[in-house]
Amino acid sequence: MKEKIDKTWIGLVLGTIIPPLASYGVYEWFNRTNSYLEFMEKLAIWGIRTEVLLWCILPIAFVFALFYFLHYDNASKGVVIPTMFYTILLLIL
Repeated sequence: MKEKIDKTWIGLVLGTIIPPLASYGVYEWFNRTNSYLEFMEKLAIWGIRTEVLLWCILPIAFVFALFYFLHYDNASKGVVIPTMFYTILLLIL
């Protein structure tokens, strides 16, 4: 089973998909009337968009920790690359 999951591309896919899903989950949880872009603009007006998006990156840390403790080294390497990308993107915002 380890040979099937311990692939770099699996880490890349999970690291790329999880933050947008978490962001959409925050949108669904806290908002019912506005569109997603209106919700993000409202967060920017309130000055908390960066903090909310930072919390959306947190689930990647759990995936990385899971791969680390299961000794799936290649998959954990794949998770690090999108994490760095999203972190740099947040710094730019």
